[in-house]
Amino acid sequence: MKTLALYISPDVGVVIGLLKCFPCVETLYFESHSPRNINNTPRSDQLECLDHHLQKLVVTSYGGTESEVNFFKFFILNAKVLEFMKIVTHGSGPYSTQELHLEARASCGAEIVFESDFESCSMVHINHIHDMAMDDPFDLSLCRCENDPIWDMV
Repeated sequence: MKTLALYISPDVGVVIGLLKCFPCVETLYFESHSPRNINNTPRSDQLECLDHHLQKLVVTSYGGTESEVNFFKFFILNAKVLEFMKIVTHGSGPYSTQELHLEARASCGAEIVFESDFESCSMVHINHIHDMAMDDPFDLSLCRCENDPIWDMV
């Protein structure tokens, strides 16, 4: 499995457990949702995924809570081959890149982009779920289903 999508609370322990099950993940999509703050204490776990494979991390619904900051700081400080990280926020908020410790990232060449999106869509077209020819089912620029009426609902 090269692409993994998660819709869970930003809990470092849970995601570490999942990445141990999927050590070759190259692209991780994470939609954050958490009604409460989670105690994400700093960790430095050695994971094959973070040491050798994870190249792209896309985060949607980022709200800048303390638990989210600590969660993404874990990836920034430990993902050694990360090439690209996109953080999509809902609306415009006082999001600080300083609190993410970008200057201390494990992959110095990684491009990190913040983007505000009031209409963020994490939906994947049903045709893409089993389309093994598609490298990334979440990359809507690769979608060949643009005339499908399902997109009118978004």
